[in-house]
Amino acid sequence: MAGAKKPKKANKAHPIVVIGGGPSGTTAAQAAIGYCKNVILFDKNPEPWKKMHSIFPENIIVSEELPYDKIAGAFGENEEFVKPALKAFGWKDLARWLGEAGIKVSSNGTSQLLISPESAGDISRKIREAAESAGVVIRKSSKVSDISFSRGKAAGVVVNGVKYAASSVIVASGSAAAPMHGATSDGYEFARKAGHSVNRIRPALVGLETEEKYGKYLVGAEFRDCRIEVSKDDEVLFSDRGLIRFTAYGVSGDLMLTHSARIIEMLGEDKADKHEVRIHIDMMPGIRKRDLESWVAQELVTTPKMSVGELFKEHIPEQLRKVMAKIIRIHSEKPFANLSYLEKKMLFLWVKDFHLTIKRPRPFNETMGVVGGVAPAEVDSETMRSKKIKNLYFAGEVLDLPGPWGGYNLQMAFSTGYLAGISAAKALSGS
Repeated sequence: MAGAKKPKKANKAHPIVVIGGGPSGTTAAQAAIGYCKNVILFDKNPEPWKKMHSIFPENIIVSEELPYDKIAGAFGENEEFVKPALKAFGWKDLARWLGEAGIKVSSNGTSQLLISPESAGDISRKIREAAESAGVVIRKSSKVSDISFSRGKAAGVVVNGVKYAASSVIVASGSAAAPMHGATSDGYEFARKAGHSVNRIRPALVGLETEEKYGKYLVGAEFRDCRIEVSKDDEVLFSDRGLIRFTAYGVSGDLMLTHSARIIEMLGEDKADKHEVRIHIDMMPGIRKRDLESWVAQELVTTPKMSVGELFKEHIPEQLRKVMAKIIRIHSEKPFANLSYLEKKMLFLWVKDFHLTIKRPRPFNETMGVVGGVAPAEVDSETMRSKKIKNLYFAGEVLDLPGPWGGYNLQMAFSTGYLAGISAAKALSGS
């Protein structure tokens, strides 16, 4: 527009400001410091990674040892959005970066990459020391309450009541999951102030309570490899295969955590819109229902007097075998050959369709993730830069990029943090 003043260039004397000391924030800060020697990270917690360390006290799964496009595929409709970040900073880059900080990682025998138990205790200290050694200034116990904008740019932040100028700002303040561990909605409010859309926040990665009161009998029991079908009002909507774990309140484990958001949505939000949602568990997914009787006959050839419990020892958890009599009125120690025709039919049906009725999710404080957040469509996937504010960037779980349980979400946080950090620094340096 004629006569309009051009926005001033970012002042290189001002720092790149990173908001948040979690995985995405610390990665962003260290990526940026390689190109810009003036980076400051504000963390409202007393130490970096505090929230993650408190939620995952052991067995922290940080990534999946998979090609970047395979990890991206797990993000469904957001697959193309996350690809550039995952390509720029994959699991091998992450393992190297953590190793340089003195944090050992190891495989758990599947595709998952975990922080080794001997490193888990000092993660916060090692991450902080590595960042500070690289030149990042870290301000702990420093809550950013506001971002100021001027002429279409982020001009600075307000921290504990004090204003700080900024050449650019990276919002890496995490999601609203697990508020009991310090999570807030600050990042969403910063985004809204910048004119961004924030998709509705719903719980995800959380255990589910069941109507059936099996907890006292089955707590800790696992189906390590079962197939589930999830039905809404008797209509099967989707299926999957993996691990389910019984809890005192119902069910958890990889399958339930991965699909919890979808199941919660199926339940309905109020009594007027309530639906019956069931989990149908196939305890022996490798054998078709019509072949089950033949399988049993084969197993009984060598041991004709085998008990029901012995017969299904490899497929039904011990706790569940002990309470079969309470659930289907068949005792685990009864010889299979002594079952009546109807008992056999009932047993086969139960093995292939042990169903549970979902009552509700666990409280929001127990969530390890959310669905919702800053709309990815309003962020440039090649740089993580806002499409509305030229020097504002987003990284990590503040974005609406929900992935399945495992190392997917943390790898996404590290990768988007890296891309945001290096993009902000290169933009500032002109490289």
